[in-house]
Amino acid sequence: MSKSSSAKTKADVPALQLADERQAALLLLRLFELRDGTRNKPMTRARLTPPMLKRLWNRRRLSPAFLQDVADWLLVAGWVFFDAGPTYAVVRVTAVENWPRVFTKPIQTELRKVAAGKYDFSAHEHLLWGDLSDSETNIGDDDDASAGDKTSDDNE
Repeated sequence: MSKSSSAKTKADVPALQLADERQAALLLLRLFELRDGTRNKPMTRARLTPPMLKRLWNRRRLSPAFLQDVADWLLVAGWVFFDAGPTYAVVRVTAVENWPRVFTKPIQTELRKVAAGKYDFSAHEHLLWGDLSDSETNIGDDDDASAGDKTSDDNE
């Protein structure tokens, strides 16, 4: 191959483009639109794996700043995007508005003790371990159940 044909070949290759945060949100919303078309009712929530998002957005890594900006655009469209530990998730704002509310009235006395520095948090330490203790009691069952729930996105 001569120098001129090599230069021409490189010139014919389009420049690599990365979707910006707004465009990334639009791509995700387009997926939701397509998925809604195959269902009897609109989606209100979805689980999004990191490999799927990287492929969708043509990115090798998902930086926190990029994800936050995508989340801001999704919120404009009525979706809340968040980190859910090993995966990401989205929920429609309208679905969240129908969830039950929690009030502080039942723990007013406890809040006064917290403010005075006299509250015993250790009495409630078990609340932080809720999910961990549940998974430890069902180790065999969880392993079998989750194995069938893997998608091709999870295996990459």
